[in-house]
Amino acid sequence: MATRQESRLRKLIQANQMLAQMDSLPELLPRLLELAQDVTDAVASSILLYDEEQNVLRFALARNDSPVVAQQILEGDFTLHMGEGIAGCVAESRKPILCSGSDPRINRLADVATGFTTRSLLCVPILYKNELLGVAQVLNPHDGGDFTTEDLEILESFAHLAGVALVRSKLLEALLEQERMTVQLQAAAHIHKAFLPRLPAMPKGWNVWATSRPAIHVGGDMYDFIPLPDGRLVTYIADVAGKGLGAALVGTAVWSRIRSHAASEITPSGILKILNEMLLNDMENNLFVTVCIAVYDMAAQTVTFANAGHLRPLIVSSGTVRELPVSTGLPLGIEQNVHYDDTLVELRSGQSLLLLSDGITEAYDAAHELYGEERVMELLQAASSAPYGRALLAAVDLWQAGIASNDDITLLEVWRDPA
Repeated sequence: MATRQESRLRKLIQANQMLAQMDSLPELLPRLLELAQDVTDAVASSILLYDEEQNVLRFALARNDSPVVAQQILEGDFTLHMGEGIAGCVAESRKPILCSGSDPRINRLADVATGFTTRSLLCVPILYKNELLGVAQVLNPHDGGDFTTEDLEILESFAHLAGVALVRSKLLEALLEQERMTVQLQAAAHIHKAFLPRLPAMPKGWNVWATSRPAIHVGGDMYDFIPLPDGRLVTYIADVAGKGLGAALVGTAVWSRIRSHAASEITPSGILKILNEMLLNDMENNLFVTVCIAVYDMAAQTVTFANAGHLRPLIVSSGTVRELPVSTGLPLGIEQNVHYDDTLVELRSGQSLLLLSDGITEAYDAAHELYGEERVMELLQAASSAPYGRALLAAVDLWQAGIASNDDITLLEVWRDPA
């Protein structure tokens, strides 16, 4: 007896050492089950994990002197509800059960499916701070007898180690996921910053201002200035749905495609059509994009717009503000063969044309009240001079009162000096 106790103690020490040395749950859990089966001298063993959403137990691991039987258990997709079978009773009560094969609570489905005969069964809960993680069980001692209370105690020790291993694995996975997300957000922020342009030189009497401030979780807001050889200026503001690296990469593709077509004779609406086809046919992210493109002809003092689901441009002058009657259109990347319209407006002396993202209108305060379009209009009416976007940004910051932005905030403004 002493020899068997010493052997069990060595196996338990070995299990503790493995727990300290192994980080991989797929490696550690099978080894713990193997040792538990060994020290209890059982023909078969298994671990069922608790599915909290479905409130059932599912076989995660199975061992048997006959590997075929173990494989049948795992491939059989057996599930047990709380209180069903010995394992379900243990999970429900969170107390171990030691029983013979004649116990009426035994669920015989696995035995019938595999041809195995349960003669003696020992099942213990796998807990962590009374949270149910699953159950561990061993079946049929090799000597043909029944399991003992000593077997129960040793299996409970292994179940405790399994619980620690499961929780540690979840924590490690959460940390790894957090690290992956941090790396992605850093990469997205780098991409976002790299593609923000410098303010272009403007003709006398014309001015420009822009800013883009990413939220904590970097999204896809972006803007650009593209001076053309004939003196015109292409600008746009875009908002890629989604966050992180995926949105930033889609934004990069949009930036590249607009730049490649801006110098051609294609109209703003034509560029939107090309972008829409690209997102539907070439991109796999399933992200949609809102874009408002404006082409400034400073010589003619006009602006030509096309809009794909973005907020309408605003014309602001001292004491007045109005929303331009530009068709909003569908965002890019939703439907094929969408038609977009061009709208031509005159930009007069003393007028400012402001593009903004919904990070402004959807900024919320401590009471989760949105800033909203009405406050935007009131603020711009009260602002004294261009760039009006700067005053709007300060007002939104005051509105949020230090609360982290839930979305990127982007503003782009072009204005003419008063006559």
